Amino acid sequence: MRILSGLILASLALLQGCSSTQLSPTGEAVYYALQTDTTLRTWVDACDDVSAKAKQAAYTAKQNWWQRNGAFVESADFGLAYDIIHVTDDRTETGARMAMALTWQVVETAEAEVQELLSASGDKEDLCLRVLSQYNQGERDLRSQDKVYESLVNLQRRSQRDGTDLNLKRAAVEQKTGKVYGRSFYVVEKMAKRNGCSGAEVHLLKNAWPHEVYDARCPDNSYLLVRCEWGNCLVTD
Repeated sequence: MRILSGLILASLALLQGCSSTQLSPTGEAVYYALQTDTTLRTWVDACDDVSAKAKQAAYTAKQNWWQRNGAFVESADFGLAYDIIHVTDDRTETGARMAMALTWQVVETAEAEVQELLSASGDKEDLCLRVLSQYNQGERDLRSQDKVYESLVNLQRRSQRDGTDLNLKRAAVEQKTGKVYGRSFYVVEKMAKRNGCSGAEVHLLKNAWPHEVYDARCPDNSYLLVRCEWGNCLVTD
């Protein structure tokens, strides 16, 4: 856990201003965008089984929120990936572990927040409907904070300008090292353990970030197939 915490801090350090111990405006925007999106996806998963009404509200909120904010999330993800790959260069494992660590932290934070609120609620359907309505109606849109919005707009411009450079750099590193890593690896390890598969050997089957598929092979020779989207993972039948 100490190593993982260090990697998370290292990931965030890539987004810091040089003269400050605090995240730069760009760093704050990247983390805020990724965290807000992941928290919504966690609410969607959690409310899916609460009731048919909550399930429909979850689907609608996710669709509408992403339509308005998806481009900003993609730009934030670009900013993180661009900085990691340019700092770590062909040290593929180092860069991959930084990305895994940050993805794990974002998911861990979202799950803890949602679980705490649901556990304390006497009416889970009402809570789901109220929270999902905030996302659906735009109250949790990324543009609601001026500083974050401005940084995300700048990241969109960077993505349009440097997106091809990032893809070429990724391809060159993968060709040189022969290694491809999935960003949801730590999340899948935790999910396998939660499903009674401690000590699983996790293998990446599909790497098309933000969509990934993993095979978690358990010590008893059983296995779990796990599908992930933006680090939110579900065991599939």
